Amino acid sequence: MCDKLGIDVWEVIEAAKTKPIRFMPFYPGPGIGGRIPARSALSLSWKMRNLNYKARFIDLASEINASMPEYWVRKVAAALSEQGRASRDRGFW
Repeated sequence: MCDKLGIDVWEVIEAAKTKPIRFMPFYPGPGIGGRIPARSALSLSWKMRNLNYKARFIDLASEINASMPEYWVRKVAAALSEQGRASRDRGFW
């Protein structure tokens, strides 16, 4: 979302650190990560579906995480292009 809004996510995290409340930073990355291993979260989501309950937050997080490799490939290709260095298009995306 920060990228789409033209906001520097690192500046947002740094600003949040200045607040006089407890703050636990979560840093963006190229894929799945965090406190709960992805397999555990997806297993929980599957189990909840079997109980006729949708774990929407877990499903949404999984969808976003699955899109990250393509997102980062596009970002790296754009950065290389800005520097006049071509990336090879291998037809993956």
